[in-house]
Amino acid sequence: MNISGNWTYEEDFEFGKSIGEVELMQTGNVVSGVFSFTEEVENEYKIDITEKVKGVISDDKVRLESIEVKAKQNQKAINYLPNTFDVYLISENKLVGSTFDSEDVCGVFVMERKV
Repeated sequence: MNISGNWTYEEDFEFGKSIGEVELMQTGNVVSGVFSFTEEVENEYKIDITEKVKGVISDDKVRLESIEVKAKQNQKAINYLPNTFDVYLISENKLVGSTFDSEDVCGVFVMERKV
């Protein structure tokens, strides 16, 4: 299965949700890409995040490690903890998984291929 392409991204986590898009490029078993999403913490704030990732597919799963992250809140650059994305290859058009950062904030996400 080749997961190259554009995907929608929806994540629920302990404090809120994230919605955005993902662009993935697969060459052999190596996957790289960019997650672009807005993180919204319920009734508190929104952060716009762009996160470059890279990983290797093994046994229908890929762990994507953040290699660069940029975040803005109210148009100002802020520090943001990089994520690790554990992605399970469910079908050609759907990926599911979990994400966590160094402070053990965890989320669950669904990605659907854009047509």
